[in-house]
Amino acid sequence: MSVCAFFLVKYAKKHNISAKVSPSVEILASLRLSAGDVFFVVRCGYEVIAFTNGSHGACVMGRWPYEEWRKHEAE
Repeated sequence: MSVCAFFLVKYAKKHNISAKVSPSVEILASLRLSAGDVFFVVRCGYEVIAFTNGSHGACVMGRWPYEEWRKHEAE
């Protein structure tokens, strides 16, 4: 999942798609936890999804509506 999101964002930046339309997939934050594990917060359309990805697979930590995420981000 994270690899697909990464390549979609990279493709959009390379082809300047993000300037034409609002992004449907956007990496909001990432944090390396250990040698192979990474924590991601990704916007997917109208939702924000937080998950970890590593050698043991991916685990979804939570999902929120994007508008709710923006409201809490402003506080």
